[in-house]
Amino acid sequence: MRKEMRKKLLKTLLLTTMAAVPLQASNYTFKELMDNSFRHLDLAVNVGTTGIGFEASTPIGDYLKLRAGFDFMPRFTYDMQFTVQVGDSLESKYDKNGNRVETKFDRMSGYLEELTGTKVDDTVDMVGEPRFNNFKLIFDVFPFKDKRWYFSAGFYWGRSQIGYAYNKTEDMSTLMAVSIYNNIYRKVVDGDAIFMDFELPPDVNKKIKKYGEMGMHVGNHVEDGTPYIMKPDENNMVKAYMYVNAFKPYLGAGYSGRISKDGRLMFSANLGVLFWGGSPEVYTHDGTEIVNGLTDVKGQVGRYTDLIRGLKVFPVLNASISYRIF
Repeated sequence: MRKEMRKKLLKTLLLTTMAAVPLQASNYTFKELMDNSFRHLDLAVNVGTTGIGFEASTPIGDYLKLRAGFDFMPRFTYDMQFTVQVGDSLESKYDKNGNRVETKFDRMSGYLEELTGTKVDDTVDMVGEPRFNNFKLIFDVFPFKDKRWYFSAGFYWGRSQIGYAYNKTEDMSTLMAVSIYNNIYRKVVDGDAIFMDFELPPDVNKKIKKYGEMGMHVGNHVEDGTPYIMKPDENNMVKAYMYVNAFKPYLGAGYSGRISKDGRLMFSANLGVLFWGGSPEVYTHDGTEIVNGLTDVKGQVGRYTDLIRGLKVFPVLNASISYRIF
């Protein structure tokens, strides 16, 4: 499906570029076109929604300019928080009068702390980082006489994985304790000894079987409505990865103007969209897709998920300053 979409977008890019070139350009012979091309080289730095970047540009004839460069997103982080629970349903910590009550998580985390000496927090914080780095190749078409306004078509190309999220270091002890509890739960269900010949008291075994495993309820599966409980991986970590198409066609428009009187120093602003293959996909470490595969994602994670689901295309707004080398 995405392959067919890329073909359609490429065809649109080519038709847009061809249609935007004025008819006068067809009067050029190939030699005249080449003689009137690559006569200048501009170097630029830019900043905007695609990050910070640099590019080189040169004219092709009187109506077309070729730009090539690289954009990278500076490192920054954003936090997400998950609630740890026992079983499939999140329990309220307070009664109708606002008084604190003991939950299944409280009881099981208390047993676990008594057994292992490890305290289990009821929340796990994750840190997200963008990794949006792209090579770009763009054609600017100047259809007007004053040569300030232009239309653009081209593409950005980079890694498919554009984001990564992982648990904070201080939550490693909690995730390790969750893994220990789940290992105990599976052994209790299977009737095995916890360690060598050690067994828990019968009443504790009964409660563990009744309550279920420990984890983070992220949302419910779209296909059957069952809850998705995220559990730590074999390294006692929780992770998530965001993906889009590596090849991202671009369409936009822009304006350029002089800063210096001789025209060697220029300012440009660009507005457009990147077609990156519909809503990004976000996979957890166990292969569960969150954005399109889950519903009823709550809290801060749910707000991020709704935002990502709505980004069918990526908005581009960049400003740049260029200097003419020759």
